Amino acid sequence: MKAHNNMQAETLNSGEEKAERKFRVFTESFFSLSFDLGGLIAGSLIGYYATLIFLKSWAIAIYPIVLTGRGALNGVLAGRLSTGLHVELIKPSLTKNTRYYYAVASSLLSLSLIGSFIMSTMAFIVTGALPSELPLIFSTCITAQAITMLLTVPATSMIGFIAFKRGLDPDAILYPISSTLADIWATISYLIALYMAFWLPAGRTIIYVAGIVTIILAGILAYIFRVQSEYWRTLREASLTIIAVTLVATVSGYSLSHIKSKLEALPEVLIIYPALIDTLGDSVAIFGSISTTKLFIGTLESKFSHLTRQIKDLAQLWLSSTIYYIVYGFIAYLPGRNFFSFLLPLASFNLIFPVMIAISFLVAILTFKRGLDPDNFVIPLETALTDTLLTLTLTSLIILFYKV
Repeated sequence: MKAHNNMQAETLNSGEEKAERKFRVFTESFFSLSFDLGGLIAGSLIGYYATLIFLKSWAIAIYPIVLTGRGALNGVLAGRLSTGLHVELIKPSLTKNTRYYYAVASSLLSLSLIGSFIMSTMAFIVTGALPSELPLIFSTCITAQAITMLLTVPATSMIGFIAFKRGLDPDAILYPISSTLADIWATISYLIALYMAFWLPAGRTIIYVAGIVTIILAGILAYIFRVQSEYWRTLREASLTIIAVTLVATVSGYSLSHIKSKLEALPEVLIIYPALIDTLGDSVAIFGSISTTKLFIGTLESKFSHLTRQIKDLAQLWLSSTIYYIVYGFIAYLPGRNFFSFLLPLASFNLIFPVMIAISFLVAILTFKRGLDPDNFVIPLETALTDTLLTLTLTSLIILFYKV
Protein backbone atom coordinates (compact mmCIF):
# COMPACT_ATOMS: atom_id res chain seq x y z
CA MET A 1 0.00 0.00 0.00
CA LYS A 2 2.83 2.34 0.95
CA ALA A 3 4.62 1.53 -2.31
CA HIS A 4 1.40 2.20 -4.20
CA ASN A 5 1.01 5.57 -2.48
CA ASN A 6 4.64 6.42 -3.27
CA MET A 7 4.03 5.52 -6.91
CA GLN A 8 0.95 7.74 -6.99
CA ALA A 9 2.93 10.58 -5.43
CA GLU A 10 5.71 10.16 -7.98
CA THR A 11 3.18 10.14 -10.83
CA LEU A 12 1.52 13.27 -9.44
CA ASN A 13 4.86 15.04 -9.06
CA SER A 14 5.83 14.02 -12.58
CA GLY A 15 2.56 15.42 -13.90
CA GLU A 16 3.08 18.67 -12.03
CA GLU A 17 6.61 18.97 -13.42
CA LYS A 18 5.36 18.40 -16.97
CA ALA A 19 2.63 21.01 -16.49
CA GLU A 20 5.20 23.43 -15.10
CA ARG A 21 7.48 22.85 -18.10
CA LYS A 22 4.53 23.19 -20.45
CA PHE A 23 3.75 26.72 -19.25
CA ARG A 24 7.31 27.72 -18.42
CA VAL A 25 7.49 30.36 -21.16
CA PHE A 26 4.32 32.03 -19.85
CA THR A 27 5.33 31.97 -16.18
CA GLU A 28 8.90 33.15 -16.77
CA SER A 29 7.95 35.77 -19.36
CA PHE A 30 5.06 37.04 -17.20
CA PHE A 31 7.50 37.44 -14.32
CA SER A 32 10.24 39.09 -16.36
CA LEU A 33 7.82 41.39 -18.22
CA SER A 34 6.54 42.64 -14.86
CA PHE A 35 9.75 44.64 -14.65
CA ASP A 36 8.56 46.60 -17.68
CA LEU A 37 6.11 48.32 -15.34
CA GLY A 38 9.23 50.21 -14.32
CA GLY A 39 9.01 51.89 -17.71
CA LEU A 40 6.20 53.93 -16.17
CA ILE A 41 8.86 55.53 -13.96
CA ALA A 42 10.79 56.59 -17.06
CA GLY A 43 7.59 57.88 -18.65
CA SER A 44 6.63 59.81 -15.53
CA LEU A 45 10.05 61.47 -15.50
CA ILE A 46 9.62 62.52 -19.13
CA GLY A 47 6.17 63.89 -18.36
CA TYR A 48 7.46 65.80 -15.34
CA TYR A 49 10.38 67.35 -17.25
CA ALA A 50 8.39 68.03 -20.43
CA THR A 51 9.44 71.69 -20.32
CA LEU A 52 13.10 70.67 -20.52
CA ILE A 53 12.75 68.18 -23.37
CA PHE A 54 10.63 70.58 -25.46
CA LEU A 55 13.22 73.40 -25.25
CA LYS A 56 14.75 72.31 -28.56
CA SER A 57 13.32 70.17 -31.33
CA TRP A 58 16.44 68.00 -31.35
CA ALA A 59 16.05 67.34 -27.60
CA ILE A 60 12.73 65.48 -27.99
CA ALA A 61 13.91 63.92 -31.26
CA ILE A 62 16.90 62.19 -29.66
CA TYR A 63 14.90 60.59 -26.81
CA PRO A 64 13.55 57.62 -28.81
CA ILE A 65 16.99 57.25 -30.40
CA VAL A 66 18.63 57.21 -26.96
CA LEU A 67 16.21 54.49 -25.80
CA THR A 68 16.65 52.46 -28.97
CA GLY A 69 20.43 52.85 -28.92
CA ARG A 70 20.47 51.75 -25.31
CA GLY A 71 18.27 48.79 -26.21
CA ALA A 72 20.52 47.77 -29.07
CA LEU A 73 23.71 47.91 -26.98
CA ASN A 74 22.06 46.15 -24.07
CA GLY A 75 20.67 43.62 -26.54
CA VAL A 76 24.15 42.78 -27.82
CA LEU A 77 25.38 42.23 -24.26
CA ALA A 78 22.29 40.30 -23.15
CA GLY A 79 22.36 38.06 -26.20
CA ARG A 80 26.06 37.28 -25.82
CA LEU A 81 25.62 36.65 -22.09
CA SER A 82 22.66 34.29 -22.56
CA THR A 83 24.39 32.19 -25.20
CA GLY A 84 27.86 32.50 -23.61
CA LEU A 85 26.62 31.20 -20.26
CA HIS A 86 24.91 28.24 -21.94
CA VAL A 87 28.01 27.22 -23.92
CA GLU A 88 30.47 28.12 -21.12
CA LEU A 89 32.29 30.94 -22.94
CA ILE A 90 31.29 33.20 -20.05
CA LYS A 91 31.45 32.48 -16.32
CA PRO A 92 28.74 33.74 -13.94
CA SER A 93 31.09 36.18 -12.22
CA LEU A 94 31.68 39.91 -12.62
CA THR A 95 35.26 40.05 -11.31
CA LYS A 96 36.68 36.63 -12.27
CA ASN A 97 35.39 36.15 -15.77
CA THR A 98 36.84 35.15 -19.13
CA ARG A 99 38.69 37.49 -21.48
CA TYR A 100 35.87 36.78 -23.94
CA TYR A 101 33.39 38.48 -21.59
CA TYR A 102 35.58 41.52 -20.94
CA ALA A 103 36.27 41.94 -24.67
CA VAL A 104 32.55 41.93 -25.46
CA ALA A 105 31.73 44.34 -22.61
CA SER A 106 34.55 46.72 -23.59
CA SER A 107 33.50 46.82 -27.24
CA LEU A 108 30.18 48.36 -26.18
CA LEU A 109 31.82 51.72 -25.45
CA SER A 110 33.13 52.02 -29.01
CA LEU A 111 29.74 50.93 -30.31
CA SER A 112 28.06 53.64 -28.21
CA LEU A 113 30.33 56.26 -29.81
CA ILE A 114 29.36 55.07 -33.28
CA GLY A 115 25.70 55.23 -32.29
CA SER A 116 26.10 58.69 -30.74
CA PHE A 117 27.71 60.08 -33.88
CA ILE A 118 24.91 58.76 -36.13
CA MET A 119 22.28 59.77 -33.57
CA SER A 120 23.43 63.38 -33.29
CA THR A 121 23.91 63.77 -37.04
CA MET A 122 20.41 62.49 -37.84
CA ALA A 123 18.80 64.59 -35.09
CA PHE A 124 20.60 67.62 -36.50
CA ILE A 125 19.34 66.89 -40.02
CA VAL A 126 15.69 66.04 -39.31
CA THR A 127 15.08 68.93 -36.88
CA GLY A 128 16.86 71.64 -38.85
CA ALA A 129 19.09 72.65 -35.94
CA LEU A 130 21.69 75.38 -36.37
CA PRO A 131 25.20 74.23 -37.40
CA SER A 132 26.58 75.80 -34.23
CA GLU A 133 24.45 73.36 -32.18
CA LEU A 134 25.96 70.21 -33.70
CA PRO A 135 28.90 69.92 -31.22
CA LEU A 136 26.43 70.30 -28.33
CA ILE A 137 24.09 67.67 -29.76
CA PHE A 138 26.99 65.27 -30.30
CA SER A 139 28.40 65.81 -26.79
CA THR A 140 24.94 65.47 -25.22
CA CYS A 141 24.38 62.12 -26.94
CA ILE A 142 27.83 60.81 -25.94
CA THR A 143 27.36 61.92 -22.32
CA ALA A 144 23.88 60.39 -22.05
CA GLN A 145 25.14 57.07 -23.46
CA ALA A 146 28.27 57.05 -21.27
CA ILE A 147 26.32 57.71 -18.06
CA THR A 148 23.88 54.97 -19.04
CA MET A 149 26.63 52.40 -19.60
CA LEU A 150 28.21 53.04 -16.19
CA LEU A 151 25.26 51.24 -14.61
CA THR A 152 23.68 49.09 -17.30
CA VAL A 153 26.71 46.96 -18.25
CA PRO A 154 27.43 45.68 -14.71
CA ALA A 155 23.71 45.51 -13.86
CA THR A 156 22.84 43.46 -16.96
CA SER A 157 25.77 41.16 -16.30
CA MET A 158 24.83 40.59 -12.66
CA ILE A 159 21.20 39.84 -13.54
CA GLY A 160 22.36 37.23 -16.07
CA PHE A 161 24.83 35.67 -13.63
CA ILE A 162 22.31 35.46 -10.77
CA ALA A 163 19.60 34.00 -13.03
CA PHE A 164 22.00 31.39 -14.40
CA LYS A 165 23.24 30.39 -10.93
CA ARG A 166 19.66 29.90 -9.73
CA GLY A 167 18.75 27.63 -12.62
CA LEU A 168 16.61 30.17 -14.45
CA ASP A 169 16.79 30.55 -18.22
CA PRO A 170 18.71 33.76 -19.09
CA ASP A 171 16.98 33.77 -22.48
CA ALA A 172 13.62 34.43 -20.81
CA ILE A 173 14.81 36.52 -17.88
CA LEU A 174 17.86 38.61 -18.75
CA TYR A 175 16.87 41.09 -21.45
CA PRO A 176 13.36 41.96 -20.17
CA ILE A 177 14.59 42.77 -16.67
CA SER A 178 17.79 44.53 -17.70
CA SER A 179 16.14 46.52 -20.48
CA THR A 180 13.66 48.12 -18.09
CA LEU A 181 16.38 49.10 -15.64
CA ALA A 182 18.38 50.40 -18.60
CA ASP A 183 15.41 52.44 -19.87
CA ILE A 184 14.93 54.09 -16.49
CA TRP A 185 18.63 54.85 -16.18
CA ALA A 186 18.88 55.94 -19.84
CA THR A 187 16.00 58.36 -19.27
CA ILE A 188 17.68 59.75 -16.15
CA SER A 189 20.98 60.02 -18.04
CA TYR A 190 19.22 61.77 -20.93
CA LEU A 191 17.62 64.28 -18.56
CA ILE A 192 20.95 64.85 -16.74
CA ALA A 193 22.65 65.54 -20.07
CA LEU A 194 19.90 67.97 -21.14
CA TYR A 195 19.96 69.66 -17.73
CA MET A 196 23.69 70.25 -18.08
CA ALA A 197 23.29 71.44 -21.66
CA PHE A 198 20.49 73.95 -20.97
CA TRP A 199 20.17 74.82 -17.30
CA LEU A 200 23.37 74.08 -15.35
CA PRO A 201 25.99 76.87 -15.10
CA ALA A 202 29.14 75.69 -16.89
CA GLY A 203 27.14 72.60 -17.86
CA ARG A 204 28.15 72.78 -21.50
CA THR A 205 31.82 72.74 -20.53
CA ILE A 206 31.18 69.59 -18.49
CA ILE A 207 29.34 68.04 -21.45
CA TYR A 208 32.25 68.70 -23.80
CA VAL A 209 34.84 67.36 -21.34
CA ALA A 210 32.76 64.22 -20.72
CA GLY A 211 32.58 63.60 -24.45
CA ILE A 212 36.35 63.92 -24.89
CA VAL A 213 37.07 61.64 -21.90
CA THR A 214 34.69 58.99 -23.29
CA ILE A 215 36.44 59.03 -26.67
CA ILE A 216 39.88 58.68 -25.00
CA LEU A 217 38.67 55.80 -22.80
CA ALA A 218 37.26 53.97 -25.83
CA GLY A 219 40.67 54.30 -27.50
CA ILE A 220 42.45 52.89 -24.43
CA LEU A 221 40.13 49.86 -24.30
CA ALA A 222 40.61 49.26 -28.02
CA TYR A 223 44.38 49.20 -27.44
CA ILE A 224 44.09 46.81 -24.47
CA PHE A 225 42.00 44.32 -26.48
CA ARG A 226 43.80 44.89 -29.79
CA VAL A 227 44.74 41.19 -30.12
CA GLN A 228 41.40 39.87 -28.82
CA SER A 229 39.48 38.63 -31.87
CA GLU A 230 36.11 38.70 -30.10
CA TYR A 231 36.47 42.44 -29.43
CA TRP A 232 36.91 43.18 -33.12
CA ARG A 233 34.31 40.64 -34.21
CA THR A 234 31.71 42.22 -31.92
CA LEU A 235 32.70 45.69 -33.09
CA ARG A 236 32.65 44.69 -36.76
CA GLU A 237 29.35 42.81 -36.74
CA ALA A 238 27.44 44.87 -34.18
CA SER A 239 28.54 48.23 -35.61
CA LEU A 240 26.53 47.53 -38.75
CA THR A 241 23.56 46.75 -36.54
CA ILE A 242 24.04 49.88 -34.41
CA ILE A 243 24.22 52.08 -37.51
CA ALA A 244 21.06 50.52 -38.96
CA VAL A 245 19.30 50.67 -35.59
CA THR A 246 20.12 54.35 -35.08
CA LEU A 247 19.03 55.30 -38.58
CA VAL A 248 15.74 53.45 -38.13
CA ALA A 249 15.19 55.00 -34.69
CA THR A 250 15.51 58.46 -36.24
CA VAL A 251 12.06 57.86 -37.70
CA SER A 252 10.72 57.50 -34.15
CA GLY A 253 12.32 60.76 -33.10
CA TYR A 254 10.92 62.59 -36.10
CA SER A 255 7.47 61.09 -35.50
CA LEU A 256 7.33 62.27 -31.89
CA SER A 257 8.54 65.78 -32.76
CA HIS A 258 5.94 65.90 -35.56
CA ILE A 259 2.99 65.38 -33.16
CA LYS A 260 4.32 67.62 -30.39
CA SER A 261 1.04 69.53 -29.96
CA LYS A 262 -1.02 66.35 -29.70
CA LEU A 263 1.41 64.85 -27.20
CA GLU A 264 0.92 67.91 -25.03
CA ALA A 265 -2.83 67.17 -25.13
CA LEU A 266 -2.24 63.45 -24.42
CA PRO A 267 0.37 63.43 -21.63
CA GLU A 268 -0.73 59.92 -20.65
CA VAL A 269 0.78 58.61 -23.90
CA LEU A 270 4.20 59.95 -22.90
CA ILE A 271 3.83 58.33 -19.48
CA ILE A 272 3.17 54.84 -20.85
CA TYR A 273 5.39 55.17 -23.95
CA PRO A 274 8.61 53.67 -22.47
CA ALA A 275 6.63 50.80 -20.93
CA LEU A 276 4.92 50.09 -24.26
CA ILE A 277 8.15 49.80 -26.23
CA ASP A 278 9.79 47.87 -23.38
CA THR A 279 7.10 45.21 -23.15
CA LEU A 280 6.72 44.63 -26.87
CA GLY A 281 10.46 44.70 -27.46
CA ASP A 282 11.11 42.37 -24.54
CA SER A 283 8.50 39.80 -25.56
CA VAL A 284 9.99 39.60 -29.06
CA ALA A 285 13.51 39.59 -27.56
CA ILE A 286 12.60 36.58 -25.40
CA PHE A 287 11.53 34.72 -28.51
CA GLY A 288 14.63 35.81 -30.42
CA SER A 289 16.96 34.81 -27.59
CA ILE A 290 15.30 31.40 -27.23
CA SER A 291 15.59 30.87 -30.99
CA THR A 292 19.30 31.77 -31.21
CA THR A 293 20.14 29.50 -28.29
CA LYS A 294 18.24 26.60 -29.93
CA LEU A 295 20.12 27.23 -33.17
CA PHE A 296 23.47 27.11 -31.37
CA ILE A 297 22.76 23.90 -29.44
CA GLY A 298 21.16 22.19 -32.44
CA THR A 299 17.56 21.74 -31.25
CA LEU A 300 16.20 24.01 -33.99
CA GLU A 301 16.95 23.88 -37.71
CA SER A 302 17.61 27.10 -39.60
CA LYS A 303 14.41 26.93 -41.63
CA PHE A 304 11.73 29.63 -41.58
CA SER A 305 9.01 26.97 -41.75
CA HIS A 306 10.07 25.83 -38.27
CA LEU A 307 8.52 29.00 -36.88
CA THR A 308 5.24 27.09 -36.71
CA ARG A 309 6.84 24.60 -34.32
CA GLN A 310 7.08 27.36 -31.74
CA ILE A 311 3.41 28.32 -31.76
CA LYS A 312 2.94 27.22 -28.13
CA ASP A 313 5.77 29.45 -26.96
CA LEU A 314 4.45 32.34 -29.05
CA ALA A 315 0.92 31.97 -27.69
CA GLN A 316 2.25 32.12 -24.14
CA LEU A 317 4.35 35.20 -24.95
CA TRP A 318 1.37 36.91 -26.58
CA LEU A 319 -0.86 36.21 -23.57
CA SER A 320 1.63 37.44 -20.98
CA SER A 321 2.29 40.61 -23.02
CA THR A 322 -1.42 41.30 -23.62
CA ILE A 323 -2.12 41.27 -19.89
CA TYR A 324 0.40 44.06 -19.38
CA TYR A 325 -0.90 46.05 -22.33
CA ILE A 326 -4.36 45.96 -20.77
CA VAL A 327 -2.80 47.41 -17.61
CA TYR A 328 -1.09 50.17 -19.62
CA GLY A 329 -4.34 50.95 -21.42
CA PHE A 330 -6.16 51.26 -18.10
CA ILE A 331 -3.44 53.58 -16.73
CA ALA A 332 -3.73 55.77 -19.85
CA TYR A 333 -7.53 55.77 -19.53
CA LEU A 334 -7.66 56.96 -15.91
CA PRO A 335 -6.53 60.64 -16.16
CA GLY A 336 -9.09 61.82 -18.72
CA ARG A 337 -11.46 58.80 -18.89
CA ASN A 338 -10.58 58.70 -22.60
CA PHE A 339 -11.46 55.31 -24.14
CA PHE A 340 -9.17 56.09 -27.09
CA SER A 341 -6.21 56.12 -24.70
CA PHE A 342 -7.22 52.64 -23.50
CA LEU A 343 -7.51 51.13 -26.98
CA LEU A 344 -4.39 52.81 -28.39
CA PRO A 345 -1.76 50.53 -26.78
CA LEU A 346 -3.75 47.32 -27.37
CA ALA A 347 -4.33 48.09 -31.04
CA SER A 348 -0.68 48.98 -31.57
CA PHE A 349 0.56 45.81 -29.88
CA ASN A 350 -1.61 43.43 -31.89
CA LEU A 351 -0.63 45.09 -35.16
CA ILE A 352 3.12 44.91 -34.51
CA PHE A 353 3.66 41.67 -32.52
CA PRO A 354 3.19 39.10 -35.35
CA VAL A 355 5.24 41.18 -37.78
CA MET A 356 8.18 41.48 -35.39
CA ILE A 357 8.11 37.78 -34.46
CA ALA A 358 8.48 36.84 -38.12
CA ILE A 359 11.27 39.39 -38.68
CA SER A 360 13.14 38.31 -35.53
CA PHE A 361 13.06 34.65 -36.54
CA LEU A 362 14.11 35.44 -40.11
CA VAL A 363 17.11 37.51 -38.95
CA ALA A 364 18.21 34.69 -36.62
CA ILE A 365 18.10 32.15 -39.44
CA LEU A 366 19.82 34.31 -42.07
CA THR A 367 22.69 35.38 -39.80
CA PHE A 368 23.19 31.84 -38.51
CA LYS A 369 23.34 30.43 -42.05
CA ARG A 370 25.96 33.02 -43.04
CA GLY A 371 28.23 32.05 -40.16
CA LEU A 372 27.57 35.25 -38.22
CA ASP A 373 26.65 35.43 -34.54
CA PRO A 374 22.85 35.99 -34.38
CA ASP A 375 23.24 37.56 -30.92
CA ASN A 376 24.93 40.55 -32.58
CA PHE A 377 21.90 41.11 -34.80
CA VAL A 378 18.60 39.65 -33.56
CA ILE A 379 17.89 41.62 -30.37
CA PRO A 380 19.49 44.91 -31.51
CA LEU A 381 17.64 44.95 -34.85
CA GLU A 382 14.43 43.72 -33.25
CA THR A 383 14.67 46.45 -30.62
CA ALA A 384 15.07 49.22 -33.19
CA LEU A 385 12.36 47.95 -35.50
CA THR A 386 9.95 47.30 -32.63
CA ASP A 387 10.50 50.76 -31.14
CA THR A 388 10.13 52.42 -34.53
CA LEU A 389 7.12 50.46 -35.75
CA LEU A 390 5.33 50.89 -32.44
CA THR A 391 6.06 54.64 -32.43
CA LEU A 392 4.89 54.97 -36.04
CA THR A 393 1.74 53.00 -35.25
CA LEU A 394 1.00 55.10 -32.17
CA THR A 395 1.54 58.38 -34.01
CA SER A 396 -0.47 57.21 -37.04
CA LEU A 397 -3.42 56.18 -34.88
CA ILE A 398 -3.24 59.48 -32.98
CA ILE A 399 -3.13 61.50 -36.22
CA LEU A 400 -5.99 59.51 -37.78
CA PHE A 401 -8.36 59.18 -34.84
CA TYR A 402 -7.54 61.83 -32.24
CA LYS A 403 -8.56 65.45 -32.73
CA VAL A 404 -7.11 68.10 -30.41
